[in-house]
Parts: sequence; structure tokens; C-alpha cells
Amino acid sequence: MAPTLYHYFPVPMDDHSKKVVLGDRKLPGWLGILLVLVILGLIVAVIVLAVKANSEACKDGLQAEQKCRNKTHLLELQLTQAQESLGVAKAQAASCNQTVEMEKAESQKQRELAQELQGEITNLTQQLKNTAAELEQLRKEHASGEKNGSTSSRNAGSSLVVVVLLSLSFRALLA
Repeated sequence: MAPTLYHYFPVPMDDHSKKVVLGDRKLPGWLGILLVLVILGLIVAVIVLAVKANSEACKDGLQAEQKCRNKTHLLELQLTQAQESLGVAKAQAASCNQTVEMEKAESQKQRELAQELQGEITNLTQQLKNTAAELEQLRKEHASGEKNGSTSSRNAGSSLVVVVLLSLSFRALLA
């Protein structure tokens, strides 16, 4: 496809073109003055705003705002650190509570074992007393048997073995 050439004829810039743009109307003088006053008012307003923006009070306000931001940032950091410390403390507390519970359970087991062993010690003590009483009775019988002349060394030896075995087992339980 061949390129299309557009050619515009130059339009002369004379009075005729001004009439077309303005549409044969002249700008009223009062409207021109009003536009100049509005523009001057806007310029004055911008100047006043610029002066106020660069004033000491405004600068002090900006500095105060910056200080506030800095303090807020510092407080946020401190809050974050405090929350992290709280999390660590909670974890340690949970660990301590778990340890305490384990220690309580172990202590309860130790108490139960101690009570059980105390019961066994009581039983063995009673058995030792009974055996000592039997031994005493056997000695008395043995002593009366010597008087009578019939002694059984076998009975005395076996009762002595029983007493020794009971005392050894009692000591082993206490250890």
C-alpha cells in the first residue's frame, strides 16, 4: 500500500483568522480587569502560603512532628522487644510448669515407694521380733534341755542360721 500524503495549505494569520478565533467578539474590558485581579489574588495567596509554610511556627511544628515520629518508632521497637521477651518468658514458664508437674509425679512415686518399703520394714521387723522370741524360747528350751541332759545342737544351729539370714535380709532392705 502506498503512503498517503496529506498536505495542508498554510492559513494566513491576519485579521480574518482573529475574527474566526474570537468569533467576532471583543473581550470586554471589565472581564480583562477581573481576570488580572483574580490572577493577582492567586499570586498573593500563594505568596502568603509560602511565607506561612516557611515561618518559625511551621518549622517548629514539623520538628515536633518529626520528634513524635521518632518517639513513636522507638516505642514500637520497645513494644516489639517486650512482646518477644514476653513470649520467651511464657515459654520458660511453660517449661517450668512441665518440670514442676514431672517433679510432683516423681515425688508422688517416691512417697508411694517409701510407704511400701516402710510397710515391708515393719513386716520384717515384726518377723525379726517373732524370730528373736522363738530364738529366746529355743534357748530356754535348750537351757532346760541341758539340765535334763538331752540337747539337740541341730535345733540350735538351725535357729541361729534363721536369725542370721533374717538380719542380713533386713539390712539389705534398708540399704
